Amino acid sequence: MIALLRRSASQARYVLLGAFALLCGFQIVIVGQAAEIERTQAFSRMADLLPGFLQRGLGSKAMLLATFKGTVSFGYFHPLVCVIVALVAMYVTTEPAHEVESGLVDLELARALPRRALLTRSLLLAAVSVGACVLLKGVGTSLGIRIFAAGDLDVPPTGVRVRLMINLAALGMCFGGFGLLVGARARRWTTAFTIVVLTAVLCYLIDFLAIGWRPMRAIVWISPFHYYPALSIVAGDAASGRDVGVLLSAAAIFSAGAYWSFQRRDL
Repeated sequence: MIALLRRSASQARYVLLGAFALLCGFQIVIVGQAAEIERTQAFSRMADLLPGFLQRGLGSKAMLLATFKGTVSFGYFHPLVCVIVALVAMYVTTEPAHEVESGLVDLELARALPRRALLTRSLLLAAVSVGACVLLKGVGTSLGIRIFAAGDLDVPPTGVRVRLMINLAALGMCFGGFGLLVGARARRWTTAFTIVVLTAVLCYLIDFLAIGWRPMRAIVWISPFHYYPALSIVAGDAASGRDVGVLLSAAAIFSAGAYWSFQRRDL
């Protein structure tokens, strides 16, 4: 297992390191931008720039985005951040499809190695990668506060940041479980990765459109992003334990389906 993890981590190192650097650097920039806006007292004008459908759909919580606390927190649920964390998990967990396509799986299973070990390897690496992503978001926040001397501003409390990180990690693992299921059934990595990427983008669009389009709310429950109510977490009225439970339960179901499929498929 250690050898498999090392090989997979080495193969994905450039993607992972790039994502880690981007997430941490993005959070530092968000904090710096928020500190500058706060010191120039421009947040009051930012509230007028929010689209009408967001103000109607989010209600009073929309105004949280026009505060220092809300802007810094926005770095944890920005569309780019959510999609990158999901893509990191899915990139790692679709590796079994690449091994089948390249024929590497024949060499791996020629040893006394059960099939499930290949999926367990991918799932463990996804968990480590997603954990690193969210921890670096926290590191980026701390560094940004130090670099831009923002400690005297309305910084999001540690508890709020931790809940955002936990929910973001659960979101990533949900997509990781889905990537594992698709990767365990596919014969080509490009096919598997394209499917999971398009699914993630579609799920985000459903969640976003549901904010201002009432008919979309009937199906928004199928989107994992729906269970990451970041603004409610910042406001302090989110049932984050239930949402994290839903995301991790979905990840477990997807993963179980992946193990079942991979064990029985013709390699």
